[in-house]
Amino acid sequence: MAYPGIAQETAVLRALYYLGFAIGGVGFSVPMGLLIAGLSVPAAMMKLLPKWLVVSGFALGIIGELSALNLVIPQALFLIPLTRFPGFVWLIFAGFKLPQGE
Repeated sequence: MAYPGIAQETAVLRALYYLGFAIGGVGFSVPMGLLIAGLSVPAAMMKLLPKWLVVSGFALGIIGELSALNLVIPQALFLIPLTRFPGFVWLIFAGFKLPQGE
């Protein structure tokens, strides 16, 4: 957008806006949901984390995947921050609750 004439092209600006949103919004929350769900499955099978943490991990994983609906349903925008911020807290809790290796 720093080049002359780009800012006047509304179609280009809109495409760049949606590209940036897809990479930063949904492009973050969907992989974060996969990461959290991917950590919750083996933690549940091997009983490495408390049950409340595993269940909340599954819930965050599902919410993260459903945030992809925002690209077609704008009302689903609230799912992105609902994955992002609690997801970081979940990862911190999981890191402290995992047993230490020897």
